[in-house]
Amino acid sequence: MSTCTPRGWKNAEAIAATRDFLSQPLPRRAAIRDLVHEIQSPDLFTRRCAADLARRVSASEAGILKKHVGPLMDLIAQLSDSHWQTRGYLTQAAALNLSTHAERMRLTRMLRIMAKDKRIAVRVIALEALGTVAVAEPKLREEVVPLLERASRDGICAVRLRARRVLPAVLEAAEKVRH
Repeated sequence: MSTCTPRGWKNAEAIAATRDFLSQPLPRRAAIRDLVHEIQSPDLFTRRCAADLARRVSASEAGILKKHVGPLMDLIAQLSDSHWQTRGYLTQAAALNLSTHAERMRLTRMLRIMAKDKRIAVRVIALEALGTVAVAEPKLREEVVPLLERASRDGICAVRLRARRVLPAVLEAAEKVRH
C-alpha cells in the first residue's frame, strides 16, 4: 500500500482563497466558522491549507480570529514535528490574533521552544512571532529586542531578513511607551 502525498497549495490558490475570504460580508461569521473547521480537519492537506489561509487573513486583518486563539494554540501544541509547516502557519496566525496577556504568555512559552528548533524555518517563524507578540507585550520586549538585534546580524539570510523586518515594529512600540 502506498501513501499518496497531496499536491502542493500554490501561492495563486492561496491568494485567491484569501481574496474570497476577505470579500465575504462582515462580520464573516460563516467564513470564520468554515475556516476554523478546516483547521481542525483530519485531512492533513486541508488542515495545512486552512492554516496558511488563517495566517494570510490574520496578516490582512489582525484580530479576525481572536475568538479562536485558544483552539489554535491547542492545535499548535498537539501537532507533531512532522507537521512543522502547519504549526508554523498557525503560530503566525495566533500571534496576530492574541488579545490578552495570558494568551501572549502561553504562545511565548511555545515560541521559546520553537526558537531553538534545528530547522531554520521553524526558528524563523518563532522569531517573527516573538516580535509580533512583543509589540503588544511590553514585558517581553527586554527579551526580544536583543534576540532580534542578534538575529539581524545572523549569517543565515532568512533569519537576518525576518529579524530586520520585525525589529522596527518592536522598537517603535517600545519608543511609544517611553514618550
